[in-house]
Amino acid sequence: MPSRKSQAGKGALSSIFWLAVLAGGVYAGLNVVPIYTDHYSLKDKITEFCRLPKYRNPDEEVMSKIMKEVRERRLDPYISPQNVKINSRDTSRAITIEYDREAKYLPGYKRPVHLVIAEDQPIPY
Repeated sequence: MPSRKSQAGKGALSSIFWLAVLAGGVYAGLNVVPIYTDHYSLKDKITEFCRLPKYRNPDEEVMSKIMKEVRERRLDPYISPQNVKINSRDTSRAITIEYDREAKYLPGYKRPVHLVIAEDQPIPY
């Protein structure tokens, strides 16, 4: 025998609410996760560029390699050469990139996300 609780529609209303919450979470995930995936994959590449030997890779060449990676990852609307700082010393190289992207958490709700890549790695001889 069915209970009166299910006949009142309370279970259906709760299911609709949780389905809406799940749909919102999926929407936010599909829009926010790619931002961080792009960021961390670029960060890995920047770490590689920091470790390039200084005598074969001057700062100008490293900058062109960074900008090539930025274009390949389609981050050029967010990152320009003015956002990239390269500081090569005798034994290490530091690269810093700061940029902002806009994340859509829910339809009609956008927020800027400030991202920073700061790497300082020793240079092999």
